[in-house]
Amino acid sequence: MRLAVKKIRREATTPKGLLRRIADAEFDDVADPRDQRWVKHSLSGMLKLGVLALASGARSTRAVEDRSATLRPTIRAPLDVNGRVSDNAFGSLLQKLHPFDVRNTLVRQVKAEWGRKRLCPVTLPISTVAIDGKHVATISEERLRALITRETSVDGDTLDHEGLRAILASHFPYVQLQVNENWVGGLMKFHRATLVSSDAAVVIDQWPIKGGSNEIHTIDQTIEALFDAYGRTGIMQMVTLDAGNVSKSVARRLQRKGVDYFMSLKTPQGALHELSLRRLEKLPGMCADLQCGRDERGKRICYSVWRHPIDGDHGWEGARQLVRVERVVADDDGVVSVGNRYFVCSMSYEELTALHALDLARGHWRCENEGHWTADAIWDEDARRTPWTQHPEGIAVVGLLRAIAINILAVLRALSRIQRGEKLIKPTWKTCIEQVLLVLFEPLLDMSDFNAFEA
Repeated sequence: MRLAVKKIRREATTPKGLLRRIADAEFDDVADPRDQRWVKHSLSGMLKLGVLALASGARSTRAVEDRSATLRPTIRAPLDVNGRVSDNAFGSLLQKLHPFDVRNTLVRQVKAEWGRKRLCPVTLPISTVAIDGKHVATISEERLRALITRETSVDGDTLDHEGLRAILASHFPYVQLQVNENWVGGLMKFHRATLVSSDAAVVIDQWPIKGGSNEIHTIDQTIEALFDAYGRTGIMQMVTLDAGNVSKSVARRLQRKGVDYFMSLKTPQGALHELSLRRLEKLPGMCADLQCGRDERGKRICYSVWRHPIDGDHGWEGARQLVRVERVVADDDGVVSVGNRYFVCSMSYEELTALHALDLARGHWRCENEGHWTADAIWDEDARRTPWTQHPEGIAVVGLLRAIAINILAVLRALSRIQRGEKLIKPTWKTCIEQVLLVLFEPLLDMSDFNAFEA
């Protein structure tokens, strides 16, 4: 089917609109670690170029170099990028920057968009943030040993695996060493916080998970960092978490900050999970608070929701009700699958309706479907050999720049519609990337001699 003329809001897609969203990050406030004697391009200009290159689909430092050569003249001056930026210069810059310094640019961008009322709750009744772990990059054993040799006083090639683990813990604490029969290397994982209540599911924070621990041991730090960044904005009224990040400590921390929670329960949550099974597992469909169905991707999906108010918090500060969500999927071949998930919520039985509970249970996974998947499928974020950098600091930095780029595109999608037949639908990520390419960059190929109508 031919795609009709796009109905896109001009505010979001003009060079002025895109550059304003880049300016929101205030890259001028990032400390420049380079020797100023050899500086050709401003730090702010290079970071802006990196974000715009990512927003136009760049998957490597070489692609950033290509974009720098094709910037439209009207864009080059505001960016303060004078000529081509080499891939080596950009890659070298990534590993010199401090990730927490760059993180502040992401926070500033989100706050600016929030101030424009572009991130108000739409898909959920209150502003809701979903936190989930994300594997961002893999570093080969060879690269790890070379990194240690270059940046410490230890010869990385002489270390056994335990020695390698110890050096990483002291010098690169956010690299998790993996050793098995087939492969040895380092993983970098982060907590990503995504605003899932707005039309644009933007990343509001990225916090590293220490190499010697897992998600549950870092989640308290992640939440504190979120409050430090956004505590007075009102952007965090509700937090949703999957079972891997759930604990009594998290519940207590959120409640004492005045934030509600909707958290998944599994066996590790012990007594509360057992209570949810006793109260809700055997309830029949006729007792459900809500039953509804919808068609998704050619399958019929039916949802049932049961709720149970609880007396006392059972050691989970603020716990007010338990929720069971059943999902029944029937495909075209008649195969039926049934899944049940259990949740604890700090909102009362009266405050949180069954429909809102279902929306929260489903809405949490926007962080995966519109965030993690997008970064992996469109930008190869989880590639075994990242084409950006193999340096831990650089990996963290490019992850933050990628988040800013994804946020710009997410807002662009939310403000845009394309016409297909008689319907106006949200454009794909690819369509938005093409729009950025069209507006900001000259064509990569010389098409002056091509005329399809004369063929």
